[in-house]
Amino acid sequence: MTIQDLPQAFCVRMKHILGEDYAAFLSSYDHDTAAQRGLRVNPFKYQREALLANVDFPLRPTVFEENGFYLDCKETGCGNYPLHHAGAFYLQEPAAMLPVAAAEAYLHKGDFVLDVCAAPGGKSTQLASKIGTEGLLVANEFVPSRAKILLSNIERLGIPNAVVTNTDSAHLRNWYAGCFDAVLVDAPCSGEGMFRKNPQAIAEWSEENIAMCAKRSFEILCDAQECLRPGGVLIYATCTFAPEENEELIARFVKAFPEYTIEAFPKSIQDITARGIAAADCEQDTTRTARCYPHVTGGEGQFVCIMTKQKDCAAARKPILMTRPWETLTGDENRAVQALLDDLFGHSTALFSVKKRGGQLYAVPPQLAVSGECFCCGVKFGECRGSRIVPHHQLFSAYGMYMRRKWNFSAEDPRMIHYLHGDVISVANSDGIGEPGDGFGCVMVDGCALGGAKCVGTVLKNHYPKGLRVQGV
Repeated sequence: MTIQDLPQAFCVRMKHILGEDYAAFLSSYDHDTAAQRGLRVNPFKYQREALLANVDFPLRPTVFEENGFYLDCKETGCGNYPLHHAGAFYLQEPAAMLPVAAAEAYLHKGDFVLDVCAAPGGKSTQLASKIGTEGLLVANEFVPSRAKILLSNIERLGIPNAVVTNTDSAHLRNWYAGCFDAVLVDAPCSGEGMFRKNPQAIAEWSEENIAMCAKRSFEILCDAQECLRPGGVLIYATCTFAPEENEELIARFVKAFPEYTIEAFPKSIQDITARGIAAADCEQDTTRTARCYPHVTGGEGQFVCIMTKQKDCAAARKPILMTRPWETLTGDENRAVQALLDDLFGHSTALFSVKKRGGQLYAVPPQLAVSGECFCCGVKFGECRGSRIVPHHQLFSAYGMYMRRKWNFSAEDPRMIHYLHGDVISVANSDGIGEPGDGFGCVMVDGCALGGAKCVGTVLKNHYPKGLRVQGV
């Protein structure tokens, strides 16, 4: 895109907002200015030091997210790296990491968190990294096709304690009132902050669309706040610059819900963002919010507001009530489950229990409860085929590091490309980690769980899903 592609009314408004900074802002839309790319290391499966040691593209740490990096090159092909397929990192635009990073002081290991508008999953998986395996993530997406993309990213990153739902905010309000320590609303918006990356956002831009988005986002936010416990944190974010969807919306919200307080950002966030705009007729200070501009933050456009809900000392997080019980496994299913657990782990593992919902078997951590309908609740365990169970790819992704058979390969090993292609690959004694012998186990790349295989003698029969396989060798 070029500067000439920007809507004239948008430019007039931004000039009024930015004043003397407008020229610098406008220059970031020059066709020679590349949009800043980034990635975030996934601590469920990998460590930042290991990533830095095992990739050959230039990375520069962000100052606001400990696992975040700027990608300092225009084209890396890093999406094709075996470590990316293994979920060692998530490709995420740097400013998109900021809403969760800004709320880090309010997020704790073991928290229950809800992401209301979660696809494609960048902020959801970032939230999951803050709460660890002891917490619970409910990630919701209203659009079914986008919910499938969300689930695929949660699966790839090996997050064991997530429930993926596909519903509207009104249902979430009814299912989860008072159940969460933190709620994120990354609201569907007019997308002005994505103009550099998404020409379609320019084509769809209009004042009418801004008004429609503001109305919808306010309704979602009002529903979402019902899911938060007293004392919890509400994170509101958009990727637009329109005040109607940002500061003006927040002013309306805190007037309607005076138990919420707009919180200030830590200095590390203030130093790389612009202050929000003062909203008229608001008793609270909306300049405490943050705006990410391309010429300031080094990423795309983003608006962030952190609010806390007044705490009632007598109140606590409400438990999530199961709307229907888990289904009972048959005797044959129980025997098949135990046989697979013995093969994979050598015993019944304490990491999860195997439960059934909608005819699907799941590996479910102790704290996970399900309310309402869902795409996925926990980790898909496997598919029953007669008297046996074939383990699901998600089981290898989430729990492969704990399996008794593992085979570790360097990312440069040509067998990795063959594995991602779906081929049978040969294996030597030096590739093995843990116990030898035939049976199911996990294929690792540079120590990160990639997928499953079944060892038969000196070959690994490939269990990498057909839908994820790369084309060509």
